[in-house]
Amino acid sequence: MLNLSPTKVKRYGIDMTPLIDVVFLLLIFFMLTFAIQGQGLSISLPQGSETDQKKVEKDIIVKINQNDTLHLNDTQIAVNSLKEALGEKLKSRSNKLVVIDSAPKVKYGLFAQVLDISREAGAENFSIIK
Repeated sequence: MLNLSPTKVKRYGIDMTPLIDVVFLLLIFFMLTFAIQGQGLSISLPQGSETDQKKVEKDIIVKINQNDTLHLNDTQIAVNSLKEALGEKLKSRSNKLVVIDSAPKVKYGLFAQVLDISREAGAENFSIIK
């Protein structure tokens, strides 16, 4: 006689062991990284005096517009008076940086002239924005 009944029936189920392991690892991770108020070191930092703090100097910006007009720190200025105005601003500064901001299609001659005038006025470093 033939035995037609299934011998082994496989039952499929979800194994919960890896899921429980991951949950416990996450629980441990969050418990270790959770900041509890009052935990930590109390540090007393020294207070600096006002003379120790350096004053932040605002950059000197020479802007050349599309229509060949010059602006020195948002004040319109003529090319022939740029040297005196720049010299006066650079005289009292330790950082002799001049930022030249030019429009995309400015004549190269004007740009070179502004660069030469800035160097003659006492600028040592340049930052060029195009």
